[in-house]
Amino acid sequence: MKQLFLCYFLLSVSLLRNIDADCQVAVTTAFNKDIFLQRLQTEASITLLENQQNLLPLKRLDTLKIVSISVGENTITPFQQMLGNYSRVDHFNLPDNFSDNQLNTLIKKLTPYNLLILGAHSADKGYISILKSFRKKCILVIFSGAEELKSLENQPPDGLIVADDNDNLSQELSAQMIFGGIGAKGKLKVASGNYTTGSGISIDNPIRLKYSIPEEVDINGAHLTEKIDSILNDAIAQQAFPGCNVLVAKNGTIIFQKAYGFHTYENSVPASKNDLYDLASVTKVSSALPAIMKLHGDGIIQLDENLSTYWPDWKKRLFHSSNKEDITVRELLAHQAGLTPYIPFWKKKVKNGRLSPSWYRVEEESGYQLMVAPGLFLKNDFRKRVYKAIRLSELKDRGKYVYSDLFFVLAPEIITKLAGTSYVRFLDSCFYQPLGARTITYNPSLKFSIDRLVPTENDQYFRKRLVQGAVHDEASAVLGGVSGNAGLFSTANDLAKLLQMYLQYGSYGGVQYLKESTVKEFISVQYPQNNNRRGLGFDKPLLNNNTLSLKDAYPSPDASPESFGHSGFTGTFFWVDPKYQLVYILLTNRVYPTRTNTKISDMSIRTKIQQAIYDGIKK
Repeated sequence: MKQLFLCYFLLSVSLLRNIDADCQVAVTTAFNKDIFLQRLQTEASITLLENQQNLLPLKRLDTLKIVSISVGENTITPFQQMLGNYSRVDHFNLPDNFSDNQLNTLIKKLTPYNLLILGAHSADKGYISILKSFRKKCILVIFSGAEELKSLENQPPDGLIVADDNDNLSQELSAQMIFGGIGAKGKLKVASGNYTTGSGISIDNPIRLKYSIPEEVDINGAHLTEKIDSILNDAIAQQAFPGCNVLVAKNGTIIFQKAYGFHTYENSVPASKNDLYDLASVTKVSSALPAIMKLHGDGIIQLDENLSTYWPDWKKRLFHSSNKEDITVRELLAHQAGLTPYIPFWKKKVKNGRLSPSWYRVEEESGYQLMVAPGLFLKNDFRKRVYKAIRLSELKDRGKYVYSDLFFVLAPEIITKLAGTSYVRFLDSCFYQPLGARTITYNPSLKFSIDRLVPTENDQYFRKRLVQGAVHDEASAVLGGVSGNAGLFSTANDLAKLLQMYLQYGSYGGVQYLKESTVKEFISVQYPQNNNRRGLGFDKPLLNNNTLSLKDAYPSPDASPESFGHSGFTGTFFWVDPKYQLVYILLTNRVYPTRTNTKISDMSIRTKIQQAIYDGIKK
């Protein structure tokens, strides 16, 4: 079967070199259908034989420190790469016939971990000694068939999975089973060891995102890839941005995930699916908003209460003026409170283009801990000046939709007071760590290697340097890079987990993060009578969107009224459509090397990609 499949693949490649584009798509379409059938067969054959205390699929990822060991492979395997899509997993490899010294050295490194995922990639029985040496929870995946079960004797691991083959697909699907990307339905074809013919534990419903191909959800993968490739290759050629990441998930399955171009126009670092991008204003609905939704669901924040109830600085009193005392939380989240769109706080301590030496330091020291960029720190007292400037700022047309950053600049301080813990810790413990979304983070230069951090702008306004691994937005920068309006970085893969949780009305991975009623309230249009399309924090389609052309619509005219999303200044964008069970993410650095580049909007790139996805669904 494998030889026939390989022959078909080689024949297809040969044909693709000699036929026109339409024929190439036709050949690729047929090829993809065969791949899909093979995926179904492989998925159905993978068998779960042990699941002590219902360990699988893994839950409470924030409580697990996971290590994987692949025995019989010298490099990181497809199995290990797929594990890493779901959570942080540290990887080790051992060759067949490893020595006692190699084993003892490795066992010492396993002390910090409380879960071992062990992949046995050959018929060598060395993995048995690892099982006996690791005294904590262990999941064993055997990729050489059921015959190996005889070696386990009467010491089964906590979790046991058997795959018939060691090919890439078997490895990837086995990893997905561990985290609940797929269920379990395989049965042993022959008895082996302590397991009889027909043995196999069933798990019906997946609980996390699955990784597959468009044909999984009845979309023609060849056509979808051709359309998106064409749009983005042209965009990069026109220098709308140096590179990007695109992710599409439908029906709980990631069906398209691809990196295009490079980090910069120098073409020295190719874009990768593991890259972290500055999310810009997508931060608003990925940090401040989920925190507010949780506090609202817990009864701590009321939407129609005045914000001054939670933020007393907005209360008017003697020698403390305020024009914002009676503004409600709902008005602020719907962007119709009359707030000024933006305040250039950073300019207050710049004179003749130079940063004030009394306010800035090149090294962190006591009282100077707001990291504006690596190697540039601002005095902590500047926070108070930011908050005061917002309180004293002019109010414009209250009741009219005017997009503003200012409430979200205050949000971390408000959330910290109401939650009783730091803003970042609250987000990490309530959302990012349990979701397995470890790359959603502020100040990523403190956690990740620089080669994974896509540069944003060569900033000649404020920091006079290339901004890479530090927030691009100046308002967030003067707050140390931690703000509710901007500052988050993420991969497309991890952002998708948060968005899938929204799509599932607060549920993901077997955990209800937010109340269903809360999510439904926040994604609903609040003030249509004011011609305001916004939800609470979330953006929504134009009120007459389905009557507009692709050029005039926002977003695609095929996006349902139930859909919601957000865009970011750096070129980031996502849209979630409950009607079609669709998540679409585009991450770019369109501000490189300068923010004056508006081609991403001029060319309607984000909308064109989205339309290509809807066209694929319709066909």
